[in-house]
Amino acid sequence: MAVQSALGTNLPETVEAIRTGVVGIRIPVHLEQEPLLSALAGEVPDSASCAGDSRAELLLRQTLNDLLGDCERTSITNFPDRWGIVMGTTLAGMRHSGSGLRDESSGHTARSDVSYGHTVASSVLSHAIKNLGISGPTINVSCACASALSAISHGCTLLESGDVDFVIAGGYDPIAEFSYGGFAALQLISPNTLSPFSKDRAGMKIGEGVALVILRRLQDVPLESSQEIIGYIAATAETSDAHHLTQPHPTGNGLAAALAQVLDVDHLPNLLIAHATGTLANDAAEYQAYRSVFGSRLKDIPVVALKSRFGHPLGAAGALELIASIACAESGFIPTSAGASCDHEAFPDLHLLQGEVPTGAPREIVALSAGFGGANAALRFVRGAGHPTSESDLKNTPSLQSDRSILITGVGAVSPAGRGIDAMVVRTLNDDTWGELELSTLAPLLDHSKTRRFALLPRIMIAAIRDLVETSGLTPEELSTTPLIAANWCGTPEFTIQYYCDLIASGINLANPILFAESVPNIGSAHCSIALGIQAASLSVIGRRTAGFEAIALASAKIKTGAWPRAIVVAAEEAHQVTERILSRCANQPIQLRSSGIALLLEHGVIGGFARGRRSIAITKCIGRTAALEPSLAESAVLSALGPSNGLDQLCVTSSSPLDQNVQSLNPNVTRIRMPELGATSAFSTIFAGVSMRELSDKPLSSVTSDPHGACWAVTLR
Repeated sequence: MAVQSALGTNLPETVEAIRTGVVGIRIPVHLEQEPLLSALAGEVPDSASCAGDSRAELLLRQTLNDLLGDCERTSITNFPDRWGIVMGTTLAGMRHSGSGLRDESSGHTARSDVSYGHTVASSVLSHAIKNLGISGPTINVSCACASALSAISHGCTLLESGDVDFVIAGGYDPIAEFSYGGFAALQLISPNTLSPFSKDRAGMKIGEGVALVILRRLQDVPLESSQEIIGYIAATAETSDAHHLTQPHPTGNGLAAALAQVLDVDHLPNLLIAHATGTLANDAAEYQAYRSVFGSRLKDIPVVALKSRFGHPLGAAGALELIASIACAESGFIPTSAGASCDHEAFPDLHLLQGEVPTGAPREIVALSAGFGGANAALRFVRGAGHPTSESDLKNTPSLQSDRSILITGVGAVSPAGRGIDAMVVRTLNDDTWGELELSTLAPLLDHSKTRRFALLPRIMIAAIRDLVETSGLTPEELSTTPLIAANWCGTPEFTIQYYCDLIASGINLANPILFAESVPNIGSAHCSIALGIQAASLSVIGRRTAGFEAIALASAKIKTGAWPRAIVVAAEEAHQVTERILSRCANQPIQLRSSGIALLLEHGVIGGFARGRRSIAITKCIGRTAALEPSLAESAVLSALGPSNGLDQLCVTSSSPLDQNVQSLNPNVTRIRMPELGATSAFSTIFAGVSMRELSDKPLSSVTSDPHGACWAVTLR
């Protein structure tokens, strides 16, 4: 485990600060703009070396270096493609956007485009890991403030599915004007002390941090190394409120559902880590969740609210609180909350730990996180080495279902070709001309009264999923219990640029709350879960052109291990002239970017069968490789992993985009399918164009896609 927090630049410093009652919320010095004089925030101390636009990359790199010892680095050298990363974030490289806009307004367009290019999560991660040598799958996930626990959950599943043998998981976020201005505009930042569950609570304090763990399968750890095991993750869960973009459901029903799924039915946890932001609505809803799950037993569970010491570190939150609590327990004490006293009239039976730290070493720890869009995550951790000792410990441990395949049983699409995947394939195979996506294509699939203020990206995603639902016959009951992963590369550029321009012009204290909410990276999955009533897991895979295939990898692993019954994966992109300009500069030639979206329904099934009225397509491989220093190495590694591709045993396709041109240059047997640049949707489009080209052949079909920041992914189908 390794962290950086407002309490210290490493885990021992953080633990000692908690033991001595330190609060790390102070006057911020690394915000791009100066807030009101009374503003305080949780900044990593003594972090001048991480100043500037690249603060996220530098903090993440330092924590990775702290995490990996000689043994881990030797393992990476020997097994580079068996190491993977699942990283949670809410901001990624958003600090670069402000510099880009300021440069552009000063006429420095070329310099601004470089800054914009560093905004996406793929850039942050590639710069942070460039000297580590990890070449396995690396994935960026976002579900707002539940991102870190979600990343750990999906890291566990990648291990259980056998896709990797080692996973680095957790989350990060730097302090930034983007988030500070947005939360201030939503009137969620407290002018007073951060005091969760108190009568005087008035909001949150922005924080920052990085929190990472190394995960392995227990059975892979040699017996002689068993003492190095800190503990094991007994259960994880993710749910959605399907209620509101910025407010939790008042009953806390989504958080309660996640909490109930991870509990050991035989006994209560020894410590409950609350999300506890200190806002009026969140603390009240969270308490209702506790009452609905624990009832009268709530008074017997110690609860800690650590954001009162860290501030709110956003994408690092759940993992930072969990790691700090584990390390405190290893040091023989239980962490406590800061702030005003608990309001026992409003929160009777809440055993909130405050004051001096008590001695103790809690064994079972449950952590909770909640975020924008109603995303919830819960995790149960059991300290100590050795195998799970009771049946209840193993109740949520998935098992591989190797006798069945992952099938694509439904598809929906919206594109410049119109509605439906068939129209998109016909346009791809027969027409050079691609106009803009017409809003009239989306209109029949959207409730205009509810979506008129949405950014374009979530509207595309909702429309693609509605087309999927209608063509596949997915019932409302099935839809509400179907987990969703929404994939995109460049987010919502129109609203993000508007928000940032306003933030710069009006100042950090007068930002636009509507534009802020529509600019967060998980906006697609958030709006989809609310609009479609999805109460299961809902998250976004962000910041890469390969995000669609990365989402397929995560969903397939969950289904293969039995954790999910099925999943919807939607990939979409919102075109914008600034994005198109940046991509053209990156490729050294003009790139035509078009808005589009494709939604897939993934389920278990038998290859060659029929499902939901159509012949299903089986996913037999999903391969991801990373080469932060040299992107062509990732493409070469993926093509090698696919096996022989001489045009006789399989059809291998990629897009005609300049961003995929290296794939064909490395293997001339790869067919480039003519289409404009569709961002994260490109790879999905090549799948169905390739299926049409293959017709009824029994040959496998492989689709390959690349990201400029050094990632390549492929999916093989039958």
